[in-house]
Amino acid sequence: MHRGLSVLMAGLVLVGAACARGSGSGRAYPTRDPVVLHVTDNYVLPVEVFAVGSGTYYRMGTVLPGIPSQFTVRESMLGDGPVEFLAIPADSVYTVRSGEILLKHGDILDWLIADHLIHSVLTVRP
Repeated sequence: MHRGLSVLMAGLVLVGAACARGSGSGRAYPTRDPVVLHVTDNYVLPVEVFAVGSGTYYRMGTVLPGIPSQFTVRESMLGDGPVEFLAIPADSVYTVRSGEILLKHGDILDWLIADHLIHSVLTVRP
């Protein structure tokens, strides 16, 4: 019985030492600045915003008319080629496409959905 307890205690001491040793930096990986997409909807209806790229297609969220929204682009979308953003109005008559864009960490994008959808424009802040 005492031998089993001794082995258990020795194991706990080793595990505790290993955990204490690895906790110096607090983070395993360096942090990178995210890509942020700011969307302003000047169209009369809400739009659903999607990101397409790197073999994925995902819904970022809904933007209501006149209310600016902010989204963070998923890390998995970066570095494997261009990304395109889509805005689909609630009436689903037209889809607004940003065009393909190569993104890098720290990019800040402004996408203005115009009252006439064809005039919508996406810009990258310098």
